[in-house]
Amino acid sequence: MMKRIGLCFVLVILLAFSIAFAQEDHEMDMLKPKQEYNEMEMLKPKKEEVKTEFPLGYPFTSWGEITQTPIGHDETGFKIDGYIEQGVDWFKVFNTDWKFNTFVALRGTAATHQIDYFNNKIGPWAGFKFKKTFDFGNDNSGSLYLGVRWEYYHYLDSGPPEKIDHHLFFTSIRDDNRLTFFLQWSFGGDWKKKSNQDNKEK
Repeated sequence: MMKRIGLCFVLVILLAFSIAFAQEDHEMDMLKPKQEYNEMEMLKPKKEEVKTEFPLGYPFTSWGEITQTPIGHDETGFKIDGYIEQGVDWFKVFNTDWKFNTFVALRGTAATHQIDYFNNKIGPWAGFKFKKTFDFGNDNSGSLYLGVRWEYYHYLDSGPPEKIDHHLFFTSIRDDNRLTFFLQWSFGGDWKKKSNQDNKEK
């Protein structure tokens, strides 16, 4: 009987010590700095934040050409033709690859053959368009544009009166205002690179 009481007494003491140590460990954990927790949080992969850029970009483009035509009935002689455009891509249309763009531009041409009045003019453009670019790989790409623009021209040399087209938008014999709807496309690439890629896939 005494042995059982002694064994129970020992078990109670051991249980009390276990509870005491457990409580102490718990209090020590509560007192620990949160450095370890913060380090674990830093090791977790962070969710990528989706940032919506506005505007999407400021695209610009320009082109030009200088020609000399010694033989021909029309547009003979020396001619300079050029265009420069600055635009803003504002947003994607319904989260597609189509972008809404507004732009201003300057178009001009000058020729030594003064009778061709349409080759001696300069003026600003302004408008908006929907644009989409295509990437077919292997340097094969393309672009598609659909939009509306206003064009103003000042003719540097009007030419003979019978050559002038007096339509509704003319403000004078040397000025012209136009409203133009347009659809443009441009596609290109390298057939050799495409054929090489096709051979690799076989």
